[in-house]
Amino acid sequence: MARRKSALVFLLLCIMVVILSPWADAPSPVSSVAVVPEREVPEPTESIMTQETQEISYLTVEVALVEKEFNALFIQNEEFKKRHPDILVQMRRIEPSQAYSVYKLSSKMEQSADIMLLPNEWVKEFASSGFLLPADAAFVGKALAEQFDALAAPLKWNGYMWGVPRDMDPYVVVWNKDMLQEWLGENVIFPLSIEQWTTLADMSVQSQGTISWLSLDGNDPFSLLAWLENVANERSDGLLDTGTDVWNGTIFEQALLLLDQYKANINFVGTEEISAQLLKDRATIMAIVPYSIAAKWNAVPRLDSEPKLEIDHQFWKLPFVWPRGNSFVISANTKVEEAANVWISEMTEDLIQLQNMDETGKLPVYRALYDSDRTLSNLLSGRSSQAFPNQAPLQMGPDLAERLKQIGILWARLSSGNLTIDEWKSMWSGISHLSADRELND
Repeated sequence: MARRKSALVFLLLCIMVVILSPWADAPSPVSSVAVVPEREVPEPTESIMTQETQEISYLTVEVALVEKEFNALFIQNEEFKKRHPDILVQMRRIEPSQAYSVYKLSSKMEQSADIMLLPNEWVKEFASSGFLLPADAAFVGKALAEQFDALAAPLKWNGYMWGVPRDMDPYVVVWNKDMLQEWLGENVIFPLSIEQWTTLADMSVQSQGTISWLSLDGNDPFSLLAWLENVANERSDGLLDTGTDVWNGTIFEQALLLLDQYKANINFVGTEEISAQLLKDRATIMAIVPYSIAAKWNAVPRLDSEPKLEIDHQFWKLPFVWPRGNSFVISANTKVEEAANVWISEMTEDLIQLQNMDETGKLPVYRALYDSDRTLSNLLSGRSSQAFPNQAPLQMGPDLAERLKQIGILWARLSSGNLTIDEWKSMWSGISHLSADRELND
């Protein structure tokens, strides 16, 4: 029995050897790994020129100019936009007669344009009311040092400059020279005395109203003040801060009485075109007009049959005459102050000022231009530091615009015959105290 079990075990072992022997000679298994060809990883794409997108500034400019002057500024602005594609400028024109009310209302409503063009006499009022931003940054290089005191002083307040002068256009007297010499003699010289002015007024009466002795704007206070300066040969800005005494026993009173006494023989004109026609027709012996208008008349060739005109600006030798200047200002509501400064600086540079003079006749505001241009240097002969435009006005407070407005109202009533001299004197006292009243009301 034991032998049979051993044989069975031996047999089983032999069978296992036979079965397993082929596997012993077989090669060892090798892992099969698929080889992936190396892929060329593309480099990150780069633009040939990296350029950041420029931020666009949207700028609005509002100016109170006549059509011709606005068109000239519009063309200058088109050139500016070519140089500054990142500044888009929208320009708007408003009627000069509506400028104060439009600017004041839009400023109060915080809807004013980024840049406005204001008469210098308004700037301090707008600045002190919180309607403006300082404009110091718009003076590039020596621009601030180039400014005349007559123009720059009214723009200063609280340690800042609140406007950048663009031009000035003071009044002058334009004479029919032939007629003047006929009435006062060949050797007449300027300025005329009060007696000579009275003689002209008397001779106008003798002409039975065919020739006026004076033509001026019956609504513009600067026209009246220019007349007073010319007759009195004294600066008139001090009048705004005096009471009725200035109209009692003074040269200013004599000039005002002469106006009132002979106003029937005065042409109170509304436009310069009317004054030009009156001079051309020999219907007036003289006219008070802005320098830009007088210069334009002189530049036009005249026929032999037309009267010879002569510009008298001798009273510019006074310490101060009203320059009738305009300045660019920056609204306190602007979101593009930097763009506004750039625009103003380029629109007031010296070449632009000379271009404006050629196109509109308005005078530039840089001192150096009067040294390099013969025509300009002749206008301000001598360039005395004690003469216009090197002296600041005596009156330049925030109430100046309101005072001038009230003078304009009085002047319109006097010129139209709706106000007596006594009433003028009484109401003038109110104007001289306007500043104190305003402080109390505020």
